[in-house]
Amino acid sequence: MHASLADIATLVQGNVIGDGNLIITALSPIDEIKPGSLIFADGKDNLEQAEKSEAAAILVATHVGLASKPLIQVADPFKAFMQLLQHFHPLIQPALGVHPTAVIAPDVTLGQNVSIGAYVVIEAGSSIGDNCIIKSHVHIGHHVHIGNNTSIHAHVSIYDYSQLGNHVAIHASSVIGSDGFGYTPENGQHVKIPHAGRVVIQDNVEIGASTIIDRATIGETIIGEGTKIDNLVQIAHSVKLGKHNILCAFTGVAGSTTSGDHVIFAAGVGVSDHVRIDDEVILGARAGVPPKKHLRKGLIYLGSPARPREKAIEHEMSTTRIPLMRKQLKRLAEQVAQIKEQIECSENME
Repeated sequence: MHASLADIATLVQGNVIGDGNLIITALSPIDEIKPGSLIFADGKDNLEQAEKSEAAAILVATHVGLASKPLIQVADPFKAFMQLLQHFHPLIQPALGVHPTAVIAPDVTLGQNVSIGAYVVIEAGSSIGDNCIIKSHVHIGHHVHIGNNTSIHAHVSIYDYSQLGNHVAIHASSVIGSDGFGYTPENGQHVKIPHAGRVVIQDNVEIGASTIIDRATIGETIIGEGTKIDNLVQIAHSVKLGKHNILCAFTGVAGSTTSGDHVIFAAGVGVSDHVRIDDEVILGARAGVPPKKHLRKGLIYLGSPARPREKAIEHEMSTTRIPLMRKQLKRLAEQVAQIKEQIECSENME
């Protein structure tokens, strides 16, 4: 990367304060600054750190004007920095066409401008939309529909009858549509419950690496539009997630749970079966939700079992006071024993 500060400012529609001919050689994060780089800094502490660093220039908000280094002022510096990352570090685009090692059933429909990588398998009855990228060693089952502008990374498995919308991204080694974990006891054994449903992933969903989404027992497991799922997440059979949910790593959602829109599952959240989650709920890291609970709209839940934030904090504060309470009870018990001994002595003297 070599670009003048003025050229970079033009890309992000910003205003240069200082030498516009200064050459920028890299983009750097605030915690790993390289000499000659442009960095994004917000807040007093970050700005002070940036000024003392080896950075060549700083990307700041329009109201920031005083600094010891050249500046690019923009209305939204974080958004501008993301734009610059995409411009100077574009994704590698695979070659269009079908790799000769791919195995594709004769009746599969391929859209325009698709890229099908090495050793991809696409079974009968499936369709792939326009501008899709299917990377190496992906397996796509029977009667799978994939919309336009969708990217499937290496070693992903998509089971039969799954449906993916437009602008979906699924990262490496994830599995879509596997059987749910459902068994019933019979004569001392665990008998498998058939799973005849499917997975429906709506538009603009991104799914991280090594995440599993099980198909419904009957009906559909649904991942709502705009939802973003991190790595190593488990979504069980018949779950229905609303629009624009966030699920962070190591989260598990058990069968038949439903969520509303704009729900956030922080890292390591565990949700039991048949839970109902309203819109805009936030589940804090490592929260645990018991079966069949109803989480109310807009509340923040913490702890295990998960409680509204105020109750969870009150419970935690009470728990931390237990050692002090034990000491107090011990002192009271000793005082009672002394008083009892004094009373007994007085009675014996009489």
